[in-house]
Amino acid sequence: MVSDLKTALKETAGYLFTALKALRFWRREPPVLNVEQLVRYVETRSKYVAQTTLYGYVKTRAGTRYVSLYEDPLFTKSVNIAKWEIYLVCLCDLATWVTASLGQRAMARPGDLADLAVHIVDSAVMAEEIPEERPQGFNDIREAYASHAHSTAWNQIELGDSAFDNSLSALVEWAPIADELKLFDVEIVKNSMRFKWKAIRDQLNDLLDAESILADWRSRNDEAPETGAG
Repeated sequence: MVSDLKTALKETAGYLFTALKALRFWRREPPVLNVEQLVRYVETRSKYVAQTTLYGYVKTRAGTRYVSLYEDPLFTKSVNIAKWEIYLVCLCDLATWVTASLGQRAMARPGDLADLAVHIVDSAVMAEEIPEERPQGFNDIREAYASHAHSTAWNQIELGDSAFDNSLSALVEWAPIADELKLFDVEIVKNSMRFKWKAIRDQLNDLLDAESILADWRSRNDEAPETGAG
């Protein structure tokens, strides 16, 4: 049991270390100039929001029992499942918001935005090893998001809090807290995530170079092998 607790705490520390790395990276405020940087931005900020809000909610609700809860393997498994499911929804929400923001900041060709949004989500999840808590992998997320992206009216997306409604709901749904307790927590928990998303949106407004990113995206898609004149 002690070994299981140490393993659980070590894993939790690892996820929080990833989130803190994202936060330190955030404080340096590097500009987002190309597609690779954009993917990294969306991935790290989505993980940061998902992990800090989930662990913060669980820790607040558990109080002094927070550490001892990890002696329960079912609880540990529930937290790890929640971590992945919340992150994936956060990833899709932020990918949509970032892509719509690009479209409003610069002239985007038809198809540019949907394909770019799909590329962001695909690149992020395909870089992950298949976790034990999600043995089915990520193809269901990729397929659902691709369908969503290609049916989205990108010029009609609101760029405020409502763009993140799905991730707010996912936090409440997946957090391993008793349903009768969640009834009292919904608005407080959602607001904790709203504040984090607002900070990220504000930061992105200063960092995002829409023209440069779209130019990079177009150059990747416009490249074609040269053919000889036979």
